[in-house]
Amino acid sequence: MKQAIVIDSSREIPLELYRNEHIFPVGYSIEDSKKESHYERESVDKLHTDELISIINGDKKARIFAPNIKEFVELYTFLAEEYDSLISIHSSYFTPAVYEHALVAKKMVSGITIDLVDSPTIGSAAGLFTSELIKFIPKASTINDIRKKAIDLNRNINAYTITENDKLVKEVKDRENVLKSSSFPLKNYNLYHYFHTNWEIISTNRKSKNLFKDINSRINLTNKTKEITKVFYSTSSNHIRETKETLRRIRKVEKTETHQSIISRYLLGKDFSSIAFL
Repeated sequence: MKQAIVIDSSREIPLELYRNEHIFPVGYSIEDSKKESHYERESVDKLHTDELISIINGDKKARIFAPNIKEFVELYTFLAEEYDSLISIHSSYFTPAVYEHALVAKKMVSGITIDLVDSPTIGSAAGLFTSELIKFIPKASTINDIRKKAIDLNRNINAYTITENDKLVKEVKDRENVLKSSSFPLKNYNLYHYFHTNWEIISTNRKSKNLFKDINSRINLTNKTKEITKVFYSTSSNHIRETKETLRRIRKVEKTETHQSIISRYLLGKDFSSIAFL
C-alpha cells in the first residue's frame, strides 16, 4: 500500500523532512493592510513561510487565513491518483478551522483512504510530535497502530514555551482574536507547560530570564526521574543565549532546531522560546 502524509505548515517539522517525497504540506495565506493576498504554498511541495513572516513583521494589520476546503480537496484528489491512502496531521486545538476543513474535504474525495490525526501541540512540540509520527508511519501495520502512537506522543511529550501571549490556552474565540493581530498589548512573559495533552500557565514575569530559571529547575528534576531521548527547540534571536544554556542541561541527546511557522508567529509572537522533549 502506497501512503502519503499531509500536514499543514503549523506542524513545524525540520526542513530536511520535506525532502521525503511522500510528505505534502498545505499552507496559509496572509492579507496585508493593503488587502493584497500572499500565499505560503507555491506548489504541491514548496512553501514560502519566511517571506510571509517578513510581511507579518512589517505589517501589524496583516491577517492570517487558513487553507480552505478547496485546497484540501485539490490536494487529496491529486494524491488519490498515485496513493492508496493518506494520513492528514493537524491540530483541532490551535487551528480548528484547518482541522474542520480537512474533515469536510475527506468526505468529498473518493478513491483514497483518508485518516486524520489530531494533536494539541504548537511550536517545537508540534515539530517533535509530527516528526516522530512521520518516522513511525512506514513501520505501522494498521491505522490503529498509528492512532495509538499519536496518543502516546500526545501524552508523553513535555514542552515549555515562553511567550507574551496570555491567551494561548483560553477559549477558541480568544485565540482566534489573537490571530487578527500579530502583536500583544502587554510586555509580560508567560511560561506555559505542556504535558499529557494539556497546556497551562505555570509562571508570569516581566523578565524572561526568571522564566528560564524555572524551566532549568524543572528540567533538572526531569533528568533525575527519566531519561530524555530527544529534544526539539525553536527560539527568537533575543532568547538564543538562554535557550542554548537550558539545552546544555540536557546532555548526550539529539537536539533539533525547528523554524517558526506562521501560526506560531501569530500565537507565540516574535519574542518567544519553545523547548519540547521526549
